[in-house]
Amino acid sequence: MSKNNNLVELLKNASFLRWLKKEDGVEESAHWNKWQQEHPENAQFVEDAKMMELGIPFKKQSINQAKTKANWDKLGTKLQNATSTTEPSIPLHKLQSTRRNWLKIAATIAVVAFSFLGISTYLNKVERIQYQTGYAENQTIQLSDGTQIILAANSTLAYNDNFVELDNRKVQLSGEAYFKVAAQPTGKQFIVELKDLAVTVIGTEFNVNSHRENSIISLVEGKVTLNKEGVAEQPLLAGQTASFNTQTAVFDLVNNQTDYWADWRYQKWSFGEGTPMKEVIQRIEETFGLTVELENTTILEKQASGSIEIDNQKVLFESLSYLLNIDFSINGSQLFISQKVENEE
Repeated sequence: MSKNNNLVELLKNASFLRWLKKEDGVEESAHWNKWQQEHPENAQFVEDAKMMELGIPFKKQSINQAKTKANWDKLGTKLQNATSTTEPSIPLHKLQSTRRNWLKIAATIAVVAFSFLGISTYLNKVERIQYQTGYAENQTIQLSDGTQIILAANSTLAYNDNFVELDNRKVQLSGEAYFKVAAQPTGKQFIVELKDLAVTVIGTEFNVNSHRENSIISLVEGKVTLNKEGVAEQPLLAGQTASFNTQTAVFDLVNNQTDYWADWRYQKWSFGEGTPMKEVIQRIEETFGLTVELENTTILEKQASGSIEIDNQKVLFESLSYLLNIDFSINGSQLFISQKVENEE
């Protein structure tokens, strides 16, 4: 993230501002003092923050065109009166000098006014913040409202840096992520926008997988509402998993699948009592970017059960090979799965 984005995030942090103004408590002061000591590069952020928060009060300035014209007209009248036959005449070179001085002053005022407008525009500019992960890579993101997001492999999260100021605090997700949304103030809503629907929450924990044709939302804790254009809102309760069925035009709801959909954040897959091999293959492709080829379709009849670690690709395939009695062979981005050959004695 750019320095400007980091600075904006700091200025939205109430604890940081209290420390900056020396209004913080003992614990907060210790936290931010340690933060500055351990990261000397943050000293410049502190100085910039002091300039912006405690220094010049950058506020929007507007140029009143009517008032400006009236002032110019008034100046013109004075100059005209100065050359009137009823007043002592002013030498031409002095009149020209006077006009030049007034023009210089006016030009300086205009430059200052437009400079303030430029600074104000810069400070109020809405910037787009985006995070992106590669295959087999996760990233934890902390938003300024206290929400924590764990972005899964091959996924993108984006939002405007001023989202916390809005009533509808929107983020856009492509791929998969686990959300731990902070409790929102009265009148505020946190919305996750997907390619096919939106998830509206007040404060809760849930997983979203939008890799599939129809996004899958699995609610671990709390309550959310699923919104799809042209379809009635679908409330989702803790322990439920939902996806929109395009054939029936309703949401399909199932129970007891949250561990499977959300446990990847602990670097493991929880298959429960039986997960179809087709689903296991899809998870492999989404997470590691491998294209799977099967020796024969009978492999799809297998089911995985229990749980398995996924932080090490080699260990993962060795474990799956043992659990499912199959062999894995990787060649570049290709994964070949075959029936395990039994050793003959």
